[in-house]
Amino acid sequence: MRVGIDLVDVSRFSGERFTPEVYYRLFTPKERDHIESVGSVQLQHERMAGKFAAKEAVVKMLGFGINKGISWQDIEILPNDLGKPVLTLFNGALKVYTDLRLHHADISISHTAEFATAICIAEE
Repeated sequence: MRVGIDLVDVSRFSGERFTPEVYYRLFTPKERDHIESVGSVQLQHERMAGKFAAKEAVVKMLGFGINKGISWQDIEILPNDLGKPVLTLFNGALKVYTDLRLHHADISISHTAEFATAICIAEE
């Protein structure tokens, strides 16, 4: 079993440092659609923080780094019909996952107005 976990301050996803370029680099088009589907700016920031924490948890679970063969766009976190986060991997992330012979990766995300946390567990 492999595990990755992360904790993020929601305030990182607002203000001058969080530019549109950063937003487009971190999140896939489908993730951006999900983020923007809530009207509240605060909830959008919480969703961004949750997805980012989940992506960091995935990278930690894989034991690999961003910009070392995996990009943020290689990891997509979207809810299923019941709201449960579902992980989809592409390109470099999928290659590492396959090379490690992992299966059944699961994600859980939780957030408040201030913090978001996520955990990723995969079976070997």
